[in-house]
Amino acid sequence: MNRLTIKQTQYINRIAEVHEAELERQNTTYKKTKLSVALRIEMIEHGLRYSDDTILMQTEGERLIGFIWARYDKTLKTALIEMLYVETTHRNQGVATKLKKEIEAWARDKGAYTIESTVAYSNKKMQKMNFNMGYDMNKVVMVKNLLVNNEDKHK
Repeated sequence: MNRLTIKQTQYINRIAEVHEAELERQNTTYKKTKLSVALRIEMIEHGLRYSDDTILMQTEGERLIGFIWARYDKTLKTALIEMLYVETTHRNQGVATKLKKEIEAWARDKGAYTIESTVAYSNKKMQKMNFNMGYDMNKVVMVKNLLVNNEDKHK
């Protein structure tokens, strides 16, 4: 397990690519573009340089197999998990649990009273893992599609 540094641009770029691809996969209205990836890279770099963001990575050699990205809000004394991702070939091997436990230790060291994680409704495995690790469901986000038909998408 390694902590990402601002100089590790190959991993920053890969994490931005994964983040944007996952947003596109989970949200039918979201599109991953070169611009969205570039903006995500900028967001990661800014968080690492100027904020209380951290990214912990699990690698095999030079290959990124998993990461967890979190930020700490000093005012709220809360750590927010931006993203937890493990390559499909390495799932169900304890990588996500290990990453989550490490980020919880980081959050405690920062002075956090709580840690939050947003999980897609369809991601039952992650929900189960969170419940098993002592997380409670705090809120439910409900979404309504306001497009009447496909013609609305082209306006």
